[in-house]
Amino acid sequence: MSMRPLIRVAISAIVVAIAGVAGAAAPEPDYRGQAIGTIRSIDRTHQTVTMGDGLRLRAADAQMLEELQEGELVKLEFVHERDGWLIRSIEAADAGGEPSDTEAE
Repeated sequence: MSMRPLIRVAISAIVVAIAGVAGAAAPEPDYRGQAIGTIRSIDRTHQTVTMGDGLRLRAADAQMLEELQEGELVKLEFVHERDGWLIRSIEAADAGGEPSDTEAE
């Protein structure tokens, strides 16, 4: 028996296993989260917000960012899409709000 078919089967099994692990690590398109945190920076040109914990999110609409300022405490809801984290809603948080780690479902 030639080793070639056996090697092909082994390589195929490895590729399938690696692809399965990589696919399992990627969040599903409906991966959602919410957080309360401080805005570290706002890039209005690229419509992105970087939170104090380093989470970088994109706003679908520039108007979402108009009233926001760096250093402001905000409450936000977000979802993961192919291109990264997308802000669903963002608003000023109550002064008594506690910053939280990013909570996602």
